Amino acid sequence: MRRMLLRIVLLAAVAGSFAVLGRVVSAQVRQRADAIASSIASGAQGLYESGQRDDARAILEESLQQVPDSLVLRRELAMQLVASGQTDAAIEQLRLVLNSSPSDAEAARKLGELLLLKGDPRAAADWLRTACDLQPYNAMNYVALSSALLKTDDAASALLAGERAVHLGPKVPQAHLDLGLARWRTNDLPAARQSLSRALELDPANAAARRALADLEQRSG
Repeated sequence: MRRMLLRIVLLAAVAGSFAVLGRVVSAQVRQRADAIASSIASGAQGLYESGQRDDARAILEESLQQVPDSLVLRRELAMQLVASGQTDAAIEQLRLVLNSSPSDAEAARKLGELLLLKGDPRAAADWLRTACDLQPYNAMNYVALSSALLKTDDAASALLAGERAVHLGPKVPQAHLDLGLARWRTNDLPAARQSLSRALELDPANAAARRALADLEQRSG
């Protein structure tokens, strides 16, 4: 499969399809080039899902050498790197995706989540606010933003984000956990207890919620 996909890349390059991705000659040519890139990205995704991750990454990287401006290929590479836990490489690719497509809400959220994982909650919060602005009805954007804001010690803003996350995702345990922590830090202990208890109801195995609730009971008892 890899050889077949690489042959498609080479044939497309010879035909000149990729060469015009950044310089539109006609809508028809762009559509053909985009279709080829989508086909390659789909094939690489299939390889990744079948466990052939190195081959999938190689195909995407080799294809991007031919057409470095292909957002379809770069976005697929970025998401594969995210899923593989290759944080630094994923961050680099997500930044490139967002440079080309600033309205990509999913890429903004993924970048924010990775920056939070890397210990940069302020930069993470900036990207997560962008994701929320782009997709104001996506609960997971607000869940991620609330988590980042808690790390910046901005409890008031975390509270607002947490309330929005729970409103949009009432069955998401993390939303209730973060809201509970934000309520605790803003000294609303009864409401904090309620949120943490709800997180445990939704996910009885949630160790973080259980610890937080036990700690709250001990300190307030």
